[in-house]
Amino acid sequence: MADDVIQGIETALNTIASTKELSGNMKKELKNIIFKTVNTLRKLFVKLKDMYDCKTKTISELETLVANTKADHDETRNRTARGHGAPSLIPRRELPRTADTVMAQPGVEQTKLYSEALRGKFKQKRHTLTVTSKESHPPDTIKGLLKSKINPTDLNVGINSLKVLRDRRVQIETGSKEEIEILTRDINDKCGDKLEVNIHKLRNPRLVIYNIPETISSRNTDDTLLTQNPELNLKTGDITANFSFETKRRSRNLVIEVNAQTRKLLIQNNVKLGWLTCNIEDYLVANRCFKCSIFNHRFRECRGTETCPLCAGSHRLKECTAQPAGYKCINCQTFNLYKKNAKISENHSSLDRNCTSLQVVLEK
Repeated sequence: MADDVIQGIETALNTIASTKELSGNMKKELKNIIFKTVNTLRKLFVKLKDMYDCKTKTISELETLVANTKADHDETRNRTARGHGAPSLIPRRELPRTADTVMAQPGVEQTKLYSEALRGKFKQKRHTLTVTSKESHPPDTIKGLLKSKINPTDLNVGINSLKVLRDRRVQIETGSKEEIEILTRDINDKCGDKLEVNIHKLRNPRLVIYNIPETISSRNTDDTLLTQNPELNLKTGDITANFSFETKRRSRNLVIEVNAQTRKLLIQNNVKLGWLTCNIEDYLVANRCFKCSIFNHRFRECRGTETCPLCAGSHRLKECTAQPAGYKCINCQTFNLYKKNAKISENHSSLDRNCTSLQVVLEK
């Protein structure tokens, strides 16, 4: 239909053009205007025809692609149906589908579980270091100095990223621990007088041992655990005692630092200390800013105002003169927890361990 329309337009244009030759009495200027107008229309319709042909070709290619995709889908579905075979009339009990107990069927492509697909995806560790200026230079100056003095190609080091952190430190990420060490040595050798390098290390897990005996201290915890719990196969150096603290009920708890393997071993068992058997759990502490008394960031990253952790006033803790009856929690006020839970006492500070906002942060 479109071809017939284009052909009709072309015929009409030719007819108009031929009137120039047939009309002998028509003025010369009018003939020239008709001739130029017909030429302009002819060019426009040729351009329109080219656009139509291009879109027609694109539609044809898409139709072919859809047909091929549908054929592949039908073939895959038929092959899967043949692999499953005819359904049995006898009901059978389905086994629990877990990551370790998925039985493969002959002739059927085994599909992965969501946990299996993500397994190993996040195992890759990040190897990073941060660079700061000893003379308080801006991050752009630090980056310029690194690029002028350090050549990663000569060091055979691949740089995954080079970016500026919020605290104006420059962070460099590589693909391996060896590359980080090589880069650190080169920066210290060539820029040690101007730049300071800090390699990021993962913190070891911390556990809390509840209700420890009075005879146990941070000095003899390691030896006592190894001696009284031989079934755990602990070695010297696996446990480092950090500190102990006393609760309101006069019970003593001990915080220890262990590696990942030791944590998995201890978290599943109770330990014997002296005449007692003690429970162990993860020691979780919310990250709190000493400037604004709000959670989830540190003093260096703070963009808030000075806030007292006791009375929520705009002054430091040392300058606070408020009594316990006048304590206010800045976090509960910020998140309106007083209105959401009527059981919350308004007369508590942001340092209170029973604060609801603190429990919310720890649960997250």
